[in-house]
Amino acid sequence: MASKFIRAERNTEDSLNYSDPNRWNNAAADYNAAVGESSKLAATRLITLTNDLHPISAASDPRALDLGAGTGSLTHLLSDAFPSLPILATDISPGMLEKLMATGALANKKNVTTQVADMSSPVGGEVTEGSFSHVFSTMAIQVLPNPADEGTLGKWASLLQPDGVVAIAVWDFNEVCGPHSIWTEAAKAVDPFYESPPPLPPRHWYGHTQVEEELKKVGFRDVMSEVLDIGFNVGKEGFMRFFWESENPMPIERLASFKGDLSKVKLEMDRLLDEKYDSGKKIPLFAALAVGKRPAQTLDFWGDENLYEELYKFVHI
Repeated sequence: MASKFIRAERNTEDSLNYSDPNRWNNAAADYNAAVGESSKLAATRLITLTNDLHPISAASDPRALDLGAGTGSLTHLLSDAFPSLPILATDISPGMLEKLMATGALANKKNVTTQVADMSSPVGGEVTEGSFSHVFSTMAIQVLPNPADEGTLGKWASLLQPDGVVAIAVWDFNEVCGPHSIWTEAAKAVDPFYESPPPLPPRHWYGHTQVEEELKKVGFRDVMSEVLDIGFNVGKEGFMRFFWESENPMPIERLASFKGDLSKVKLEMDRLLDEKYDSGKKIPLFAALAVGKRPAQTLDFWGDENLYEELYKFVHI
């Protein structure tokens, strides 16, 4: 297949707007081939940490919410482990949710439902407050600025039952991020004056320390956290396809930021993967994981007052 270089027009104000659903609709088709595998490793460990803190099987009324579910790395694992557990998977991207339900055996399972929703206002009204024993989010909340100060974590807390657990995984950019490092080194080899966009804009969570501190700041109890080495070991062919052929917002943003000869950058990247990353089999990538129990007194709920019919049906199964 011939490679296609995707060069989007760069806008300095919204070029890092990763919460745009259209971006993720476009990325859905190829998401599982690369990013999804790393996400699955983080999701597996996150479920274990959650069960260590407050087992799903011990909840008096177990119900799970997967916010920013994407193509369903965590939803699939959770459904396989707990076939009778009602799971609501939400995402801002309809394309991601379509991929989620089309993958594996979920289409034939009645315990999983989906809802297009924004993580910053995931549900609305009293009908859903205190409804879930476990609220999960993997590799998603980083698209939102200041989740604690902007009220997002307070909204999530209000969704939990009294001893409910929030469980969050994010990319840890305070550790070495192989995809970002490989791109930057390859691009600078072609243009020494090039400056790559940051992994995330200011005011977004970068890693482990922020996740733990912000959960405690909002009042989550018994917070546990860790850094997990998940790698991005998709092989050279998989990495090159991710960077040059997928429509994932991360590589698109970097390709758009480079004004020189991208074909030279591609050749340099190919060389780096062979010489420094064992032909793409050893690409470093880390996840920050954190779990905590609902605050003793949750913050006011600032959610949308509209009641979603599907959500109402879900919490009254």
